[in-house]
Amino acid sequence: MRKIVVILTAILFLAVGCGNRQAKRTNNELVNEQNLEPVEGPVKLIAEGLNKVEVNYASNKELLDIILLLPDSAFSTWDWKIEDRKEWYNEIKTNNFWIDKDTMFFNQIYFKPNTACFQIVDGIWTVSKYRTSDNSFIVITNDIAGNGNEVNIFEAKDNELIKSMDFELLFGNYKDQIRLNDLPQECGEKLTDFEDPIFLFDFSDENKVEIESSWYLTKEKFKDCLNGNTILYKFNPKTKKFEIDRIYWKPKKKN
Repeated sequence: MRKIVVILTAILFLAVGCGNRQAKRTNNELVNEQNLEPVEGPVKLIAEGLNKVEVNYASNKELLDIILLLPDSAFSTWDWKIEDRKEWYNEIKTNNFWIDKDTMFFNQIYFKPNTACFQIVDGIWTVSKYRTSDNSFIVITNDIAGNGNEVNIFEAKDNELIKSMDFELLFGNYKDQIRLNDLPQECGEKLTDFEDPIFLFDFSDENKVEIESSWYLTKEKFKDCLNGNTILYKFNPKTKKFEIDRIYWKPKKKN
């Protein structure tokens, strides 16, 4: 059963697409996010096998800076070394675009001021930032492969990583949160395959996070065991935590 779930999860993630330290930053500030028009890529074929991928440097500088700060552990199933990231960063800084030289391996799905998503071979990798009340950032990376999600969380401030953070400290235990308090006996068998690969994580919103399994945990099958199959969290900039907004049943998408 686990192998089937793992394969289906990888297919689902690909279908929806989405997920060393630099010197101190200059005083250049991020432009007003309300006026941004981020360009989703890849775009504009410029030569056989090469793509010109547009990323506005000024509009996306904060997230670009953060990508340079990330440790190797943020890229758990692939390698994106700091030297390669610096070369990529400088190309964007100079040109407001980068040239995708290996379209079979690394492709940009989207790049916006709060989040970016890349396809890595047959997986997905995302990075997202959430601004706190003291002007630090909670940074979440999500390495999505066939065996589920590898989520890493950091706090960054003044162009430095301050610390890594525990998922449950910020979100709580999402599996416990959707379980009914008094589980009927028959739920034990139903929840045998209640594992990470069946859940999808969406960090694309600038102040919300969604964790859901509507494709697997359907209301028809699990309504006697769960409060819902989807949790919507809102980020609290003061506590630096994600608080439950609601738990609900999301309908299964029809093919």
